[in-house]
Amino acid sequence: MGICVIDYLLELPEAMHFAKAPELSGEGISVYRMLSAYGNGFLRIIRFGNNPFLILIADYTPLDTFEKITEIADDYIEISQFETESSSFKTGRRKIHSVRKGIFCYVNTQKRTYVYCEKGKPVRFTKIILTPRYFDAFFGQSCVKDYGQAKALKDYISKNPSQPELNFVFRQIRNCQAQGQALRMYLESKVLELISLIVKGMEQEQKHLPVKLDRRDIRSLKKTVTFMKNDLAAYPSGEQLARLAGMSPARYQLAFRKYYRTTPYEYLKEMRLNQALFLLGNSDYKIAVIAAKVGYHNSGHFARLFKSAYGMGPREYRNMHGIK
Repeated sequence: MGICVIDYLLELPEAMHFAKAPELSGEGISVYRMLSAYGNGFLRIIRFGNNPFLILIADYTPLDTFEKITEIADDYIEISQFETESSSFKTGRRKIHSVRKGIFCYVNTQKRTYVYCEKGKPVRFTKIILTPRYFDAFFGQSCVKDYGQAKALKDYISKNPSQPELNFVFRQIRNCQAQGQALRMYLESKVLELISLIVKGMEQEQKHLPVKLDRRDIRSLKKTVTFMKNDLAAYPSGEQLARLAGMSPARYQLAFRKYYRTTPYEYLKEMRLNQALFLLGNSDYKIAVIAAKVGYHNSGHFARLFKSAYGMGPREYRNMHGIK
């Protein structure tokens, strides 16, 4: 017999050697510190009453490798933003997958789950757990008519893990300082906004492109995305990416737009801007240095692109986090 996903997550801090910090906890939010003998960092679990969603915010580094296998007794969707690449997961009998930076989603249908965190490596993420009841309450009139269409959400997010709007909403959730009823109202609106952005992206009419893709084509396209992601400061040409995919330049451009609904250049720009978002909030690098690290040697051009994506310039965003 499995365990309810909400109960599993509420019991997770103790299993991972965290202790509750009552002085930091409050209405709807429980804050846990990792015991010093096992590592350092914190977990925050946010849930108000019987709301059909739960938020888990983590920033910790374990001294020992952590592994946990659990039988989950109900269905749920997890939508997360990972800022590190040191954890892994698997569902059912499938192989273990490493989690990469960006937006991630998976759908669990009462299966065994496996979570792995490697010793000495930081783990930083924000997770939103949505139950079928959430979809019944909020999405009866959209293209996601019920939880049964959750796979459509997963497929969309898997192709758009760096979408700036989604990443920005996650940063707002993570950095929110409100308390009590104000926190509840803010987070409810942000979860709804997050799903609405995904639904909007799914509903956008896809232009007819005269190209058919098979599994080999898709693997090749993903290979080029990994290549871009591994060095965001590089400037790969369209011809170079096409050669890597084993396609002609013209077919590669069409295939990429067909699968990812954008061009390779726009996809690379989104990855760069989201890495910049992370560095601005989590480092003391100068803005010009951050711009260069993500491929923009003209900091003015970088600032204009950042403001276009996030509605504020990089300096304004950094000031929000109290970093000079």
